Amino acid sequence: MSGLNLTLQAGTTPYGAQLPGNCQALVNFIAAYVMIAGGGNFNGINYGSTTPAPANRELPWFKTDTFGNPIGLFSWNGTTWAATPTQLSSGTFANAPSNPAVGSVYYATDIGCTIIYSTSGWTTLAGTVGDVKEVQATDITTALNSNPGWVQDTGSIGCVVAAAGPATSISSGYGYGTILGEETHTLSINEIPAHTHPVSANQNNAAASGNVGNPSGILADHSATATGSTGGSASHNNLQPTVYYWRLVKSF
Repeated sequence: MSGLNLTLQAGTTPYGAQLPGNCQALVNFIAAYVMIAGGGNFNGINYGSTTPAPANRELPWFKTDTFGNPIGLFSWNGTTWAATPTQLSSGTFANAPSNPAVGSVYYATDIGCTIIYSTSGWTTLAGTVGDVKEVQATDITTALNSNPGWVQDTGSIGCVVAAAGPATSISSGYGYGTILGEETHTLSINEIPAHTHPVSANQNNAAASGNVGNPSGILADHSATATGSTGGSASHNNLQPTVYYWRLVKSF
């Protein structure tokens, strides 16, 4: 296809011609006296699901499936039919079309992202509703501006994400949205492992003759002293080494 510029031009009807009396005849009458200009520049195009004949390889091929559904535009590269690259319209996100057809695609140069227009507005081409991701940005506003169609997942701030579901061999199983755990914890008495404390014992023996009731004639005094206790009862840290990013969820 080269230099295609088709226009309709009114022709000259015969002198004294009368307009037909019904709509279809009127349409036929007008069509007979309308000329198409620029047709000489139309070189033709291959169309359909059948591979074009060798004689037509100099023409582009609009390939379809057997039902006529479009597949794409192809051209002969000297060896095979190759898909013709598609050039997306592009510009800053602010300059994206304000009300294009649903399904329109645009490359936003300032955020480096391909976006698609949905019934709710422009959103990233990647991802589906409900997808969750973490992103790096200096603040949440910057993160959201770079990811149209996403919102902050405020319900999981500070939490590690785990899979919900039934019990398994390594998990009791938890329902969707369950939040468990704590950053720090102070052990209760029942949580402390059973244990013993060593003691030091002092034994003093003294001989005493004639001590009635003591056959050995020995008086013995025993004393035991506990070693004492230590510790400050402070909470211990349960939080593993963690880095925090902005967590987003795709909303549309």
